[in-house]
Amino acid sequence: MSVKAISVKASDSVSAVSEFKSKLGDFSPKFILFFASSVYDETNPARALKENFPDCEIIGSTSHSEYCNNEFNSSSISFMAIDKDSVEDVCVKVVENTNSDNADYVTPIEETYKYFGGYDNILNNFDKYVGIVLFESSSKSEEFGMDKIGTQTDILYIGGSSSEMNGTSRVYANGKSYKNSTVMATLKTVDGYKIIKTQSAEVFSDRELTVTKSDVKNRIMYEIDNRPVDEVYAEVLGIDKSHIADYFVSNPLGVLSEDEIFIRTFNEICENGISLHCGIPEGTVIHILKIGDIIHDTKCALDEAIKEKPAGVVNFNCLYRTLEITNKNIVEQYCELFGRYTSIGFSTSGEAYLGHINETSTVLVIN
Repeated sequence: MSVKAISVKASDSVSAVSEFKSKLGDFSPKFILFFASSVYDETNPARALKENFPDCEIIGSTSHSEYCNNEFNSSSISFMAIDKDSVEDVCVKVVENTNSDNADYVTPIEETYKYFGGYDNILNNFDKYVGIVLFESSSKSEEFGMDKIGTQTDILYIGGSSSEMNGTSRVYANGKSYKNSTVMATLKTVDGYKIIKTQSAEVFSDRELTVTKSDVKNRIMYEIDNRPVDEVYAEVLGIDKSHIADYFVSNPLGVLSEDEIFIRTFNEICENGISLHCGIPEGTVIHILKIGDIIHDTKCALDEAIKEKPAGVVNFNCLYRTLEITNKNIVEQYCELFGRYTSIGFSTSGEAYLGHINETSTVLVIN
């Protein structure tokens, strides 16, 4: 077995990592990915992991709730341990001060190329390289970060933004805890990988809308088609403007690219506008969407992409999707889909795939 997924609940990080190590037995990981409830942050699970696995590359994030195989938990840590039979090598980099306009994503990517012997060497084995990116969500820097990553490299990075429950949002790398930072792990896989993006959404209205006034950095939209955003949103949905907040999750916004939908969700009404979880630039054409059947759509996406049992699966699942499956009491059915594989996941504050999105599941499949 080249990948193991283990869920642990304990009183602190030291105890949790001790139990994880015991369950691993003589398994020797090359790379450890973990999603830890924010209640563990004070005892820093990354530090405990590095002390126990000093020769292993380790990254992680705080989480609101965690998935592991066919389980859904809170106040737990989901660990994935991967050995050299599935991941030949790993390069971990951290971008700090991401709440600054001068955050440097160029140097870490250049250092990653150098680590793997240069870009030409990567290009010769391009189908083996994939990146995992974890954003610390409070800096609200994901749009800038994904733009920089996409500009600097052709390696695909997928992942999500840290979330929290009764704690502080953090990302972790090799023993350290970070605020206002991005963690990037570039994996050279042995047998390649697949990436799945799935969202249970379809176009509610064919009416094309253009964003005419917005503040991308602060994620606030003010006008659509040169009119107040709340008026247009209510008009398309056919509801009273005073009730629009009730529809933010069930009817998010969508940016369409051929057959792909990239979701952006409103957050809350603010002065003269509506805030979002992902910024949308002026001039962007959007549609209003409606949320569909998460179980059916996720199963179809997984079954279409995964024909043979993979080594491991990592699910970056939007917190809004988690809240929907818990509210509809369909958690067990959702977890059964991922229980078919060795898998972990967490409820994110946004997902990363060619940009910053939400109400989506971005999935890394390690063959």
